Amino acid sequence: MLSLRPLTEEDLPAVQCWLRLPHVARWWTPDTTAEEEIAKYRQRISRERRPATTMLMVTQDSDSIGWCQWYRWADYPAEAAAMDARDGECGIDYAIGDPAWVGRGAGTRLISALVAEVRRQHPGAGLLTDPDAGNTASRRVLEKNGFELVAIRPVATEPSDAPMAIYRLPAASAANP
Repeated sequence: MLSLRPLTEEDLPAVQCWLRLPHVARWWTPDTTAEEEIAKYRQRISRERRPATTMLMVTQDSDSIGWCQWYRWADYPAEAAAMDARDGECGIDYAIGDPAWVGRGAGTRLISALVAEVRRQHPGAGLLTDPDAGNTASRRVLEKNGFELVAIRPVATEPSDAPMAIYRLPAASAANP
């Protein structure tokens, strides 16, 4: 069973290893390094701070297979404006790090679990995310979870000019959670 739990300091070596694998590095570190990403994650999981981004480890039957994060766009106003985020929307980022789980439906289950977690914290919230436009696997798992493509364009706050595929999952109404 796939589940999410808080990311801990003990998880960072696995995430750092995954960030160096070609299927992850291609999308996560084209303009940065695994070490720079881990430094950001270490700040986000610090007990001394209440960061705006919630970091989670993805497990399958208690084995760590990836990680994800979510945040309220309102906590990142410049990025929210660049993405045309709506009031109350949350953003997500995600990766299946363990190559043994790529192509086995784990990404689709991860997005479903992540949407449920965000909406547990912020009932009915809409979600907005922007995988690289060339990342067809990421785009496919979003579409399988009801996200709709709203634009393909560069995003000013991203580190490169590469086009991003901006996807939205509308806010859930009481009748349609």
